[in-house]
Amino acid sequence: MVRSLRIGHRRFVLSQGINTIGREPGCHVCLNDVSVSRGHARITIDGDRVILEDLQSKNGTSVMGEPIKGPAVLRDGDEVEFGHVKGWYIVEVSDDPPTTTHL
Repeated sequence: MVRSLRIGHRRFVLSQGINTIGREPGCHVCLNDVSVSRGHARITIDGDRVILEDLQSKNGTSVMGEPIKGPAVLRDGDEVEFGHVKGWYIVEVSDDPPTTTHL
């Protein structure tokens, strides 16, 4: 199972444990945007449980358009927003069929 954040054309693979999100180059998910704090948020993965927490950022963190005030459970397909940077939390299972687009 692969868990990731999709932000724009970028895919950030998340690992078990703590994944930091912010403008700092040392963050697991580094977002170079003025609306994102240096240490903005963190996603903690503990087995099947995935928790998103805002780290008292200036512009906040939202899940599915709702600002979070405490730890929030993430589910596959959730829209997340760090400051003004929008993305999606995606879970891919190894036996997922390939996606085919018909034009």
